[in-house]
Amino acid sequence: MGYPPPPPSGPGGPGYGPPHPGYGGPQHGGAPPAQPYVPARPTPGYGPPPQQQVPQQAAPDLYASPILVYDQPAQFFSTEANYTIWSPQGQPSAYVREEGVSGAKKAFRVLNQASQTKAERKLTIYRPDGMPYFLFYKPYGFMGTPQMQVLTPQGGLIGYLRKRALRGWEILTAHEQQIGYYELLSGRVTDWQQQEIARIQRGFDGYGEFLSQMFTGADRYVLQMYAQQAEPMRTLILACPLAFDTAVSQNRSIGGWI
Repeated sequence: MGYPPPPPSGPGGPGYGPPHPGYGGPQHGGAPPAQPYVPARPTPGYGPPPQQQVPQQAAPDLYASPILVYDQPAQFFSTEANYTIWSPQGQPSAYVREEGVSGAKKAFRVLNQASQTKAERKLTIYRPDGMPYFLFYKPYGFMGTPQMQVLTPQGGLIGYLRKRALRGWEILTAHEQQIGYYELLSGRVTDWQQQEIARIQRGFDGYGEFLSQMFTGADRYVLQMYAQQAEPMRTLILACPLAFDTAVSQNRSIGGWI
């Protein structure tokens, strides 16, 4: 799949949701009804013909798609950061699950919705077959947003996302060398040469979904990449929507943005 050219700078338009199901076949008006198919009688002495095996379609690769949709299920109270990441074909590319959320912690979060952006988050990003891609860790924020870590499944450090004032996050390697920047207002992701390489947009599929996201814990983000990136940049970009949702967009009182 080719990568589209980047759009002009500035705030992006609304994102796109998962692709809609395919259209049905054309309606044939006035045509006589087809006669039912009657299979031919098999020749005596021969067994039935072998059934053709339909190959199973492989799950989409999270690292191969230029467009990904991050979907969070609707929750009246935001208690867990769980997501499904969809491919442009409408297939799940990955699942994100928050680890270590006990019943007591859920109850605490229900009663303290206004402090959700400060909460500690331990997320695991899984392949559709259950194998982990990478880990995301946001420490508890005592004073502002802490430095967030992106880790390998074995716990090795891939890089950091570090908040810079109120504008966005610096994208850092494991040695804290800045290789990019994620700008919150526009959703632009730029490399060290300040060239736009990706964009993250808040996705609304119609006014009904906008209200759903406003008054529930549901969120949708569309990540579009304009070129294939080398590691660690690729994985750090994949973590940016999770950083935004857990550090900026998780403040909920009675659902929504109240």
